[in-house]
Amino acid sequence: VNTVGSYTCECGVGFKTDSTATQCLDYRQGFCFTEVLHTMCQMSSSSRVPVSRSQCCCNRGLGWGDQCELCPLPATANYKKLCPYGHGYATDGTDIDECKLIPGVCANGICINIMGSYRCHCKPGYIASTAGTACVDVDECSMSPKPCNFICKNMEGSYVCSCPRGYMLQDDSRTCKDVDECQSRRHNCQFSCVNSIGGFTCKCPAGFSQHHTACKDINECLSERGPCGQQGICQNSVGSFSCECPQGFILDSLGLSCDDVDECAPDHRCQFGCQNVAGGFRCSCPEGYTQHQQWNQCVDDNECLNPGSCGSASCFNTLGSFKCGCPSGFNFDPVSTSCEDVDECVSFMSPCRYGCSNTQGGFMCGCPAGYYRAGQGHCVSAAGFGGGGLGPEEENGLSPETCYGCKTNRHQKKSEGVSLASVDVDQPLKLLLNRSQLKPSEAILELLPAVRALSQRVMYTITAGKHDGFFQIRQRAGISYLHSTHRTPSMRRYRLQIRSSALSKEMDRDERLAPNLHMTLHITLQ
Repeated sequence: VNTVGSYTCECGVGFKTDSTATQCLDYRQGFCFTEVLHTMCQMSSSSRVPVSRSQCCCNRGLGWGDQCELCPLPATANYKKLCPYGHGYATDGTDIDECKLIPGVCANGICINIMGSYRCHCKPGYIASTAGTACVDVDECSMSPKPCNFICKNMEGSYVCSCPRGYMLQDDSRTCKDVDECQSRRHNCQFSCVNSIGGFTCKCPAGFSQHHTACKDINECLSERGPCGQQGICQNSVGSFSCECPQGFILDSLGLSCDDVDECAPDHRCQFGCQNVAGGFRCSCPEGYTQHQQWNQCVDDNECLNPGSCGSASCFNTLGSFKCGCPSGFNFDPVSTSCEDVDECVSFMSPCRYGCSNTQGGFMCGCPAGYYRAGQGHCVSAAGFGGGGLGPEEENGLSPETCYGCKTNRHQKKSEGVSLASVDVDQPLKLLLNRSQLKPSEAILELLPAVRALSQRVMYTITAGKHDGFFQIRQRAGISYLHSTHRTPSMRRYRLQIRSSALSKEMDRDERLAPNLHMTLHITLQ
């Protein structure tokens, strides 16, 4: 409102003019908040006492009012305008009563308001902080002299004295005195109790050892040498022990050791003589037998338990003796106590039809020239193609070994006419055949037995792979031939399996020198 030479202000609700009536001061009432999180005032930080905005913001407040109006930051122009008299004073210069405004101010003490600030008067056990605006606990236990003569525990505004185990607190609540646990029956000793300063000790009678408050029996039987000697049996008892003797011994006069009883001194029942031993006796036995440790009888002595009885050969125990045996293909030599190889090729009847080569524990039969050994007792040849139909040697596992040491009819021969070359029958035997050269009248493959026992007594058959009947086996003069039939082959690749089987079931067991032969033939037609 304009006046002569000046002006005056008319203020709205909640505002009042200052002493000059030239500005409106904010006197609206609202809660003051000391914590604001994301522009939201935290109700837990308010004393919930209505104050003006300047009373809040000019004294540590961060937010004010129902709308959470943020207080200006100190030293800013808005702060100086709201708080022209500085911290602790409202806009109109009146002092702010922090004791009413600040929640929980001067806890454990009394708040005293002063101009622009406040001070705390603290309770016993507390002391004012350096600024005098808070009461902090006094740690009496760190003071000198200490209030307790043993254990001191600081507490909020006070302290408590306590005593260690074996002591009790005096009436002054500060000093401790010893407790006689033995007299007051506060001990748990199993036998006797002896009081000591601050505690007690337990004692045990002879024959017992101390184990905390209990007495544990001493097991004298566990001593290093033993109280009953070498032969005695110690029996522990509570606080003591006793000695016992096994059969064949008797306890001496002191009862602490055992003496041997001579069972051979009186009449004995041994047929071949008696021999006294510690704790018993033994009867003499004939050669090949020995006295049983528990039974008074002669039992067979197992000579095979002695590694030198048969040397490297196998030992077979018999009643009163033993026998030495060797695997097939070896004979036992009693001089060297070892198994010596048997040269089957120099026997009366050679096991092979064409040539024989001795090996350790066995032999190998050779095959005629142009044939390969297949397995242990068979020969195979691709005779219809001059031997070339078997394909590369590295594919069929061919071994071009020559029989330099073969023997035929018990006479050693040179390499002519006999061969030890072999094919690997564990892998498919590959034959490369030209379709234009296939003739039913000419043999593709020849099979014949190399072992004499199989001569005229073996048959070769196709067991798998003959899908269209293109292959068949014919037999002439003891030789089996693989032929093609008159049909035209329907496939380019065949996989045949040929198996051998003995014809005579009455063949002597020793003549069955070769097992059934299994060959898988992998044939490619071009």
